[in-house]
This record gives sequence, structure tokens and C-alpha cells, in this order.
Amino acid sequence: MPQRLRITYRKDGPARHVGHLDVMRTWERAIRRAKLPLAYTQGFSPHARIALAAPLPLGTIGERELMDIWLEEPVVPPEVQRRLAEALPPGLAVAAVEEVGERLPSIQSLVRSARYEVTFNAGAVDAGSLRVQVQELLASETLDWEEQRGGSDKVRRYDLRATVIELSVWEPAPSGDGVLLEMHLTLEEGRTGRPASVLAALGMEARPSSTVRTLVEVERLQLAMRAWRERGRFEE
Repeated sequence: MPQRLRITYRKDGPARHVGHLDVMRTWERAIRRAKLPLAYTQGFSPHARIALAAPLPLGTIGERELMDIWLEEPVVPPEVQRRLAEALPPGLAVAAVEEVGERLPSIQSLVRSARYEVTFNAGAVDAGSLRVQVQELLASETLDWEEQRGGSDKVRRYDLRATVIELSVWEPAPSGDGVLLEMHLTLEEGRTGRPASVLAALGMEARPSSTVRTLVEVERLQLAMRAWRERGRFEE
């Protein structure tokens, strides 16, 4: 029976400019270099059984990204993490590996929201004005929005306000100088909040010095994982 593992990883450095599909290919190559028995789909064109929780916008750092992989034969999670650490390229690093139930829903279907930290250099924005803009956006019931994606001619129209759960402004940023805008946005199919769209709606002209997705939040993840561990596939 294939083993399903949930990997928490960091994506930064040169990897933050690598697109979603290329990241999946990079993971596949790294897993093979690590000599892990990666499982593949059946059929005429087999594909590696790898599922990333949610695409990360180009240029964005991911502190705790989530991914599921399937192995043909069980390998204890600490050994998986050790082997991957030796095989991954710069910019990708494994933070944790845990086994999850094969029959649990897909990781993509469990994703509910994400938290971001958008930082501006000192003097780039006025924190007081930004707070006013944030309060006005949060006070609105709806915000009709449209945008083009990926150079396509198709225009997406949606209620941007419905994708915003929380916004907070910090000056100075906890990490030092500058202004920090914290975002908590929905990350569900058909209702995905994007930091770039929120910044545009706030009328921000300054470019952030960094954008970090600090957490991808999934539904009942810890409960599901605890139940699987209690069934004892591997002894703690």
C-alpha cells in the first residue's frame, strides 16, 4: 500500500522566482536523487504522485508551504527528511515530514486561507495613510474587482472584499525599520485572495521590499494527522 507523506517546506532565495510547475518538477528530481520510492500514477502517461497545497505567486517567499507525496514503500519520516535535505537545490528546505492517511481528502481541497507579510522600506509608504486605506477597504461590504491573469485575454471579475479576512499595519515592522502590512486572505477554489490585488485596491504605488507567505491554513489538518498517528502506522 502506498505511503502518503505531508511535507512542510520553505521556498526562498533563487527558488522564489521558480513557477509552480517547475517547482513540482524540481521536487520530483530531488525525490529521485534522494532514492526515495516515489509512486507514479497508472496509465499511458504516468505522473509522479506529488500534490502542492497551493501555487505561490512568483517572487513570494513561502515559510511553511505544504505538499503531499506518495511512496511505493514506507520510509520513516525522519529518514525522508534527511535524504531530501541532501538532495534539494538552494532555496528549498524541508521543515517537517509527517505521515497522513491515504484516504484523507486532497491537500488542495483542505486549504482555506493563507497569511502574508508584505514589507515596505522605511519612507516608501506613509503608515498613517495606509491605515486609513485599510480601514476603508475593511469597512466596505463588497468591492467589485477585475483583473487579467498570466497575460491571458480573459478577465476575471469577482468580489475582492470577500477574499480579505484581515489586514493589519505595523510601523516599525517587527523585524526592524519600514512598514509591515499583514494580510489574512482566503485561498479556496473560486475565492482566492492575492496580495498584489489587495495592494492595487489600496492604491499602493510603492513596491514591497519583500512578500512572505508565512502560513497556509488547512481545515482540520492537525486533527486528521493526530488520528492517523494514533492508529500506529509507525511507533512514536
